[in-house]
Amino acid sequence: MKNKGSLIGFFLVFIAGLLTGIGISAWKLGPGEPNVGGMKQAPEAAAKEDVKSRITAVERMLSSNPDNVQALIQLGNDYFDLGQYDKSIEAYNKAIKIDPQNAEVTTDKAVAYRRLGKTDESVKLFRKALEIDPNQSLAMFNLGIVLRDDMKDPQGALKVWKEFLQKAPDSPHAVMIRPWVKQLEEKLAQKNGEGEKK
Repeated sequence: MKNKGSLIGFFLVFIAGLLTGIGISAWKLGPGEPNVGGMKQAPEAAAKEDVKSRITAVERMLSSNPDNVQALIQLGNDYFDLGQYDKSIEAYNKAIKIDPQNAEVTTDKAVAYRRLGKTDESVKLFRKALEIDPNQSLAMFNLGIVLRDDMKDPQGALKVWKEFLQKAPDSPHAVMIRPWVKQLEEKLAQKNGEGEKK
């Protein structure tokens, strides 16, 4: 009976952690640090302790069921939240090996690579996520950020964000993208106007 109670308790902790992780991952690239184009900030100290506890529980679960995709994704999200991007990528890789058509996890992995400063790899992964699911709005949102901020490709960013606005006009991220699109259009028009004057 004691083992059954511990198993139920562990399961409830895992479900709570999973739901929290899903909520966090939905906003993984939402508004946050001003210079990172909308990527989220790390959790506070108390939340970090909760994440560490959840990691311990999920790793225990994976030791008996290493092919649990949802647990691997949760582990990747938790390591991401702690800023341990290499470990998050490792967990995401295992999840993708089992479920290679998971565009959301491919997007999360791309964000982790960006956090490591590996923007070329990040761009490739965002594009891969969009090959898997052309409507993966978070991949489009963040691909635009990387193109604009890291790759200095405003035309590429503008193209991606215009597609985003066509496919996900009611997304919370669309509110952020609209002024960015306007700024890029104005900047490019000004640049083109200066080029014609010369």
